[in-house]
Amino acid sequence: FNSPSAWATHCKRLVNPAKKSGCGWASVRYKGQKLDQYKAAWLRKHQPNAPAAEESLASEGEEDELPEEEEEEAAAGKEGRAPEPAAAKKPEERKHGPPGKRPENKPRVPVRYCTLGTRDSARSPQTLVEVTSFAAINKFQPFNVAISSNSCRFLVGYLGGRWDTNTQLLTVLRAFPCRTRLGDAESAAAVEEEICQSLFLRGLSLVGWYHSHPFGPALPSLHDIDAQMDYQLKLQGSGNGFQPCLALICGPYYHGNPGAESRIAPFWVMPPPEQRPNDYGIPMDVEVAYIQDGFLTNDVLQEMTLLVEFYKGAPDLVKFQELWSQDQTYLDKLKGSLAARTPKDQSFTHILEQIYSLLKHSS
Repeated sequence: FNSPSAWATHCKRLVNPAKKSGCGWASVRYKGQKLDQYKAAWLRKHQPNAPAAEESLASEGEEDELPEEEEEEAAAGKEGRAPEPAAAKKPEERKHGPPGKRPENKPRVPVRYCTLGTRDSARSPQTLVEVTSFAAINKFQPFNVAISSNSCRFLVGYLGGRWDTNTQLLTVLRAFPCRTRLGDAESAAAVEEEICQSLFLRGLSLVGWYHSHPFGPALPSLHDIDAQMDYQLKLQGSGNGFQPCLALICGPYYHGNPGAESRIAPFWVMPPPEQRPNDYGIPMDVEVAYIQDGFLTNDVLQEMTLLVEFYKGAPDLVKFQELWSQDQTYLDKLKGSLAARTPKDQSFTHILEQIYSLLKHSS
């Protein structure tokens, strides 16, 4: 081979012949570790004074302490690694701050993709990146998406639905939240197994994942982009068939949102150009059709109640009685956001009020 990258690309083609672009450093694993980890280890050993190579991101358990708004996305990359169940790291492999400490919320300024260039190990993996429209690069969206309103209510977890190869339509029907905390490796496997069983019993397929940036904009970070690219490859598999994997990000308490409704942003990652394999993947804005469900299913209502109970007493729980803005509490903000996605059937009103009351008392 003429270069190490040529060898890595050869490995990628052996493992996943369907992938036509990108290099193998980040997408091929040997004995459970990505090739770029071996490359970084070699550089540390043989070139100790050289700049640090691009190592694995937060999904490999090497992150620094994350701001509060990243907890959900890190949880999705660990406990809720959608296409790879039970992949959580052991507690001793993680780095954490003191229990119960609330990290400071530092506003992150999104950057344009065109300013990123080649991967840079000095750049924070939590850097937010603006999404690109398919029209802006003269391409068509490769698949259509329809999302049920009942699947737009939770913090972090899996997306279940169906993929129709004839119509090229991906339908998201249900969200499966991960009721587990960042760093809780013991319960992660059990939660994932429970969700896998729920998918199977409902005749649904795994079609994506979701998480929230509670106080930040609904834009993907570099970590999200790499994780999504990894998930797309895993869901696609080794065959020649194509199955998309969708990522959703919600920004529930970001003050930049217009109005009370939280922004939910779907995105998909396009591999970098073949002539620039060491660039980051391109986060693409995905156009979707939202389908308003006529009623709240018992599953959704039960899941809401279980989540309230699970997070009750948590040190980072949102104080719903406190003011979110000058004239709205966090609970008012939540009600306003859900109102746009809740069926108008009044029979569900009293159940939602019970959940709101639980939230108010739990915080």
